[in-house]
Amino acid sequence: MQKYDLISGVTKDGIKLSGLYLSGDKTKSACIFIHGFTADFYSHSFYHTISTELQEQGNAVVLAQTRGTGIQTEFLKTDGEGVYIGSYFEKLDEAHLDISTFVEFLVKEGYKDIVLMGHSLGTIKAVRYLFEGEHKDKISKLILISPFDKSAYLEVKAPNKWQGFVEVSKKKIEEGKGKDIIPVPEYDDYGTSYDTFYSWYEPSDLNRIWDFYKKDYDFPYLQKINIPVKAILGEKDEFVTFPTLGVSAQSSLDVIKKYIKNSETALIPNANHTFFGFEKELAKEVASFL
Repeated sequence: MQKYDLISGVTKDGIKLSGLYLSGDKTKSACIFIHGFTADFYSHSFYHTISTELQEQGNAVVLAQTRGTGIQTEFLKTDGEGVYIGSYFEKLDEAHLDISTFVEFLVKEGYKDIVLMGHSLGTIKAVRYLFEGEHKDKISKLILISPFDKSAYLEVKAPNKWQGFVEVSKKKIEEGKGKDIIPVPEYDDYGTSYDTFYSWYEPSDLNRIWDFYKKDYDFPYLQKINIPVKAILGEKDEFVTFPTLGVSAQSSLDVIKKYIKNSETALIPNANHTFFGFEKELAKEVASFL
């Protein structure tokens, strides 16, 4: 059983977060793992398989809690009050605040080579941090595990219609109803708030970084990334496999390879979105990059 130190920190907007920390050689990499939608920082077994592999190489690891933990989660604030956030109420443009808290922890610990490693929605947060993060200049590499095409997911569910749902969400927010839950299944398979839905799909190139299904899109933000990147997908990842749109795991990796100039990719045969049964193969791919 892996033994971690439990760490805690406070975001710039006063939210208390926790994390699991494995110390490492200060001359090697320190990786911040950013979990995905409705997930947490400790449950999936592949988190710990990767952590063990990296620690054996002398690298440090932080499994970071974010305000998107769980579906609806109460977080304590520095004023002693609680605030409910979680994946159904999180705004993506606030994700950088959480990541900065753990970057600051690692800097204080003496690490200079800081790597962001995201899974699923965490890959979007990791890429966005390079453009929105307070300490973006301290990030040396990205590891992107299961980047997913969230727009294609809706295009399959509500073809040529879901963009109108974005405008509905915007109007609800203007009416002061941003925290209301969207009726399911009208907009999506997940009952997020209008705030959250709009933060995912507000018209912006930052919200289109994994629009793999858009054949005529030139991915301007991916082209701006100038640090080393490794992207890893499972061959049977259900969130990048959309035959009707011509999207597969391999075609998605091809897009990343094309538009991120300093990148490498890996496809793990038969693996799904969470690499169940393929945790060791995933860990080896992550470790080889560092």
